[in-house]
Amino acid sequence: MDRIDQFFRTFTSPAPGAIGACFADPFLVADATGARTVTRAAFLRALPRRAEMFAGLGIGRAELVSLSSSRLDDHYVLVRTGWAASRLDGGAPVPMTSSYLLYDDGARLEIVLYLNHETPLPLRG
Repeated sequence: MDRIDQFFRTFTSPAPGAIGACFADPFLVADATGARTVTRAAFLRALPRRAEMFAGLGIGRAELVSLSSSRLDDHYVLVRTGWAASRLDGGAPVPMTSSYLLYDDGARLEIVLYLNHETPLPLRG
């Protein structure tokens, strides 16, 4: 397993604090509404509201189903991901895609840009 796969295994882990440890502080969030900086703390505070929003739409937890990466230079890797979110009523999963720009200092990877390709998500604190 390479470093990118291991990073996303940690990112998708249900372990407390796992997702927060994957993000730079602050990082850039981009979606159809534009781009903005978000602190890690604000992002973590927004995650329960995001889960509630999805549940209100009948959508459950998203599972990572695909990942491809392109090294841009010695310090940055662009990762495109595909996700499948279960439907609470048992229907077909909802496909989603997002991209991440990872900073690689040689010892650690961290997300410096999160790009959501589908819809704006409530990530403001």
